[in-house]
Amino acid sequence: MKKTNLRIIAILAAFVLILLSACGTQNSTGEPTNVPDVTKAPTQAPAVTDKPAVTEAPVVTDQPAATEIPATKAPAVTPEALTPDTDKYFDFTEYGENFLVPDNNEAAGLENYEQGVMVFPQAHDPYVWILLEEPLPAAEYRYVAARVMANKNDKNGQLRFATSTDDRGWAMLNFTYKTPGSWETIVLDLASSALMNENTMDGDITRVRIDPYDDEFDSDVLSEDYTLIVESFALFTDPEKAQAYAGLYVWPEDPDKTPLPTEKPDDGPTAAPTHKPTERPQDAPEFNDIGTEYYYDFTQYGADEMTVGNGLLIEQEKEGVLLTPDAWDPYAWITLDPKVSASEFRYVAIKVKANAGDRVGQLRYVTTSDSRGWAMVPWTYAHPGDWEIIVLDLSAADYMIPETLNGDLVRLRFDPYDDEADPQSETLGEEYTVTVESIAIFNDKAKADAYAGLYKWSN
Repeated sequence: MKKTNLRIIAILAAFVLILLSACGTQNSTGEPTNVPDVTKAPTQAPAVTDKPAVTEAPVVTDQPAATEIPATKAPAVTPEALTPDTDKYFDFTEYGENFLVPDNNEAAGLENYEQGVMVFPQAHDPYVWILLEEPLPAAEYRYVAARVMANKNDKNGQLRFATSTDDRGWAMLNFTYKTPGSWETIVLDLASSALMNENTMDGDITRVRIDPYDDEFDSDVLSEDYTLIVESFALFTDPEKAQAYAGLYVWPEDPDKTPLPTEKPDDGPTAAPTHKPTERPQDAPEFNDIGTEYYYDFTQYGADEMTVGNGLLIEQEKEGVLLTPDAWDPYAWITLDPKVSASEFRYVAIKVKANAGDRVGQLRYVTTSDSRGWAMVPWTYAHPGDWEIIVLDLSAADYMIPETLNGDLVRLRFDPYDDEADPQSETLGEEYTVTVESIAIFNDKAKADAYAGLYKWSN
């Protein structure tokens, strides 16, 4: 009985399963399932545009040990200080509080260094000022010393100063660098300055000007290697203390520094003049027998030209160049090429026509043994309005030094009229004109005195 029941239940269960299967397939078409064509390339999966999330790394709680890196520059250490033997000094080093002041045109660039301020050229005529907030009596503090390191020594330096009784700032001293590439002390006596007034030293020193290199006679800006480091500047009442001054600090020598060799002047014989007369056009007037082969022709028939030094207008005329003042202190330069011996060719003759005669003219000159350009011979115009010949002897110049005439003539500076007594804000009137036909240089005074100019003018 029990076995029969079990069979019946099994049959019923099978019957139910058959019914359920039939219900699930009653909507099918009965067609076979399509199989993909295996000959076609598989369809590429779409690109994943969303980047997968990056699991954050665990926070590092222990910092790694620092890597030891060698120092590139040792920290500055104050060097050993020296006793300057004066309490009137300026410290321009990293350890000082005083600074140099560039000129208004910023021709001098300044850069601070540990050992001082480096001055370098950026334009023509670079210089810097030292301003004295508490002026000092010039007659008492007449000895000054500057601790410097120059990179070159083929040009002089200059020191100028102004006082309460002479504010021009002209009083000037030239100096030379003896040890380029190394420290040295420049010691000067203000009382021996050139271009002073009678009362310059009666007042108090108000400012001092340092020209690292005198480039007055250069047409180009000095190259970047004309540098000067100024460590300090000191003022003394005792000349022996000034001479003993060695700066404010003891600086270690740079083992990599190679001092520049001191340039020595050429002691060889002076070459004979080779300047030849200019070839003149056929319509030029008749040429004089001038007695020298060394001359400068400024007429429209000549090839030589003047160069403006300051405050001049130069206009070419048939009979010469017309010079008209355009600013205070007008002058022009004449460069000698080739150079000639200053002691041999010491006589200069100038043919000029001045429009006014109430002021003196001046001729200054530069030699290879005296680059200052101070040596100066003045003259007066005897016949304003007419042509005249000015004959000068260079050996009679003011402001010469013993070696001035030992070298060769390099340049002549022609000042038509001296206006140094005028304020710098005033310019000579337009009536102060001068026409210059020529300048001739002689080795014989009699020939210079006989000079009548280059041409026989019909008028």
